[in-house]
Amino acid sequence: MDISRATYFVIGTEDRPGQLARFSKRMAEAEINLAGVWCFGIGRGNAEIIAIPRDPHAFKKAIRSSGWSLKEGSCFHLCGEDRAGALADTLDRIAQEGINLYAVDGMGFESRYSAYVWCDEQDIEKLRQVLKGW
Repeated sequence: MDISRATYFVIGTEDRPGQLARFSKRMAEAEINLAGVWCFGIGRGNAEIIAIPRDPHAFKKAIRSSGWSLKEGSCFHLCGEDRAGALADTLDRIAQEGINLYAVDGMGFESRYSAYVWCDEQDIEKLRQVLKGW
C-alpha cells in the first residue's frame, strides 16, 4: 500500500445550483489540478467544498483572489491493490489505536483502490505513525 500525507482545504459557500461549477471553472482558469474534490450541503443554505490540490500554494493563491473563505487541514491518501476488504485491515488497525476517523472516501479503479482518510488534527501524527508502520 502506498501512503502519502495530503493537504486539504474546506471552502465555505452557499448551497445553491452552480456553486461547484463556479469553483471548478475558477480552478481551471487558474490552472489548478485537483487530486480530489467533494461538495456537501451542510444545512441552512450553506455548503462546503473540500478540495485536495496537487499544488497547495498555488491553490491558496487562486482562492484568495476569489474571495472565498478557506480552512486548511491534513489527511492521508492510501493506494493499493483493489480486492474485497482492501481497507478492512487498515481501518481495523486505526480503530485499535483509538483513532476516530471522521471521513473515509474510497474508490476502486480497475485493479487498484484509492482512499482518503481524515481524522481530528490532534490525532494526525498518531495516524501517521499507524500508517507508517503498515
